[in-house]
Amino acid sequence: MSQLVNVEVLGAEQEGPLMADSYDYSRLPEDLRDQAMLAQGTVLTKLGGAVERVIDAGNTLRWAKATLPHGEYLPWVQQACGLKERYARQLVQAAEWVNRQHAAGLDQITDATTLFLLSADATPEDVRQWVIERCAAGNPPTRREVQERKRQAKGKPERSLEHEVLVALKLRPEALDLAAKAQHITTLQLMQSLGVEEPPKGKRHETADAIYCRNGTGWWKLPIQAVADLPLQPGAKPLFQEQTAEQHVAIAYAAKLLGFKDSHALRNSLTPSKIKLKGLPAKNGHQARPSTARGMCYVAPLNS
Repeated sequence: MSQLVNVEVLGAEQEGPLMADSYDYSRLPEDLRDQAMLAQGTVLTKLGGAVERVIDAGNTLRWAKATLPHGEYLPWVQQACGLKERYARQLVQAAEWVNRQHAAGLDQITDATTLFLLSADATPEDVRQWVIERCAAGNPPTRREVQERKRQAKGKPERSLEHEVLVALKLRPEALDLAAKAQHITTLQLMQSLGVEEPPKGKRHETADAIYCRNGTGWWKLPIQAVADLPLQPGAKPLFQEQTAEQHVAIAYAAKLLGFKDSHALRNSLTPSKIKLKGLPAKNGHQARPSTARGMCYVAPLNS
């Protein structure tokens, strides 16, 4: 698949469009190659300037980020689509903002840069609301008007505390919700809970019920169910489309369910190279597949 597209390409020294065909699709699991090639075509053909197309490209990039194996998203973005990481991030952020708004008239904005301005973390919420109202009235503002409105609003404390936290820490709203469910415990409390005489090694420990993350004064305890309830990124499609009993669980729990020696053994079997060689691991009547969430994987019963 070779297509020329005038987008922000890798390397400041490049003046023309990049021939986007340098990505080696053999690096991906075989069952993802066709989908990733179709996604590449969508990204390249949708970047024509109209905001609707930019949003389509951003949503497709979100799918790729949630679906491609760990470490393959950026090479695919750069080599297959010819995009700089920053530009791809702007596309994703713009798509996420428009998806959240569901506001009438946003399709009247025909300048993608204006959309990037509106979806940026630093843009005050009242500026965005002003733009939405203008679009709903059939009078979308120009890029210069949006820039001027942002300058006038600069320094005003109109943003909520939650928004300030999101901007400062680059957190997803789901992460704030998960943080609210976390419990801070001491190392002694953790040892008592696990029934051990020595504290766990490393910065992270998993059980079938919780994930424990070390901090400066103790441990954060995250309930497994709270992590499992986090929504998938839009566009992510399960490999087990015919199996409705799939669950998002801790790797430690999945290893025990499938009969692996330990978590490390299951992690090793879920690497792209092992999946390409042997397929998805299946034991004890269950099959596992990778997850983009650290320490987690998907498990589904076979023949369910």
